[in-house]
Amino acid sequence: MRLLILTISLFTASSLLAQNGDIIKGNRFYKDSAFDKAEESYRKSLSKKPTAAAQYNLGNTLYQKQKTEQAIEQYDATINGSTDAEVKAKALYNKGVVHHRNNKLDEAIAAYKEALRLTPNDAEIRKNLQLALQNKNQKNPPPKPKEQKKKEQKPKEEKKKPPPPPKLSKKQAEQYLKSLAEKERQLQEKMQKKVGVPSQPDKDW
Repeated sequence: MRLLILTISLFTASSLLAQNGDIIKGNRFYKDSAFDKAEESYRKSLSKKPTAAAQYNLGNTLYQKQKTEQAIEQYDATINGSTDAEVKAKALYNKGVVHHRNNKLDEAIAAYKEALRLTPNDAEIRKNLQLALQNKNQKNPPPKPKEQKKKEQKPKEEKKKPPPPPKLSKKQAEQYLKSLAEKERQLQEKMQKKVGVPSQPDKDW
């Protein structure tokens, strides 16, 4: 994104050219990157007679010196003070560039749009407007559709199993088996006493 410099050639009146020798000097200093001298020349011109050319190019110079807020003030002065649509469009464009580089995308987009209304065939302005819109979309992507919360499924409660029997030592196991054998023997004895020996059937006579 480059700034557009407004030269004195935009103003064709010869009397105006004569009065603004300081702007011509300022433009030379500007092109040589001697921004302190350029600022001095433009301010000198403004002290004699405020013109859109001096305000606009002073804005460019202040921007190069990283004085962005002061630069925007000069662009606004150009926009409000000039009746030339092309001059207004260039000031709006440069204002947009400053906001764009400062990541103030809404302000940059607004300035580019206004500049494009004044000069609808300007490809440079259109290009920067599209770039600012793309940057804004990347910075603020559309919200994703809300995902439905999955119902948390509680695990089924497992049936409680009886605790396993305690393990017996070898000695305890032998005693347990002897106890069972003794109970079995006693049970058999009781059964035999109840049943007894079957009697012989009587003979038929």
